[in-house]
Amino acid sequence: MPIDAIANPAQALDGVLAASSTQPTEERLESQALGQADFFKLLTTQLASQDPLEPMEDTAFIAQMASFSELEMTSQLTDSFERFTSVQQFSAANGYLGKTVSLSSGESGKVTSVEYQNDEALVFLDGAASGHSINSIYKVEN
Repeated sequence: MPIDAIANPAQALDGVLAASSTQPTEERLESQALGQADFFKLLTTQLASQDPLEPMEDTAFIAQMASFSELEMTSQLTDSFERFTSVQQFSAANGYLGKTVSLSSGESGKVTSVEYQNDEALVFLDGAASGHSINSIYKVEN
């Protein structure tokens, strides 16, 4: 494979840039983080474009891989922590069953049921059809 396989190093990013310029602003904001495929595409471009007389040191390459691995593990840890927090929140909401609570909205009543909807634990007061976030509870009575 010739050293100048990619005549313009930016050529490897054309697809990424073209896709991001045609996406609505909201979608672009969500996709700004580099994924694993983007990282390997950039790394491949960097390796293909390096000066053969002064190649990238293997320590720099290893450092980049370690940084990416650390970032991936941090992302997985964040996801796990969010799931754990959701489970804990739902468990806490179950502890309110049968108790009278006061909400920051000024409402109060006996918690008759608990549900988990849209990644949030909700308490239902006095058999009402609409629930309230457990984050709005500021007082609990037996």
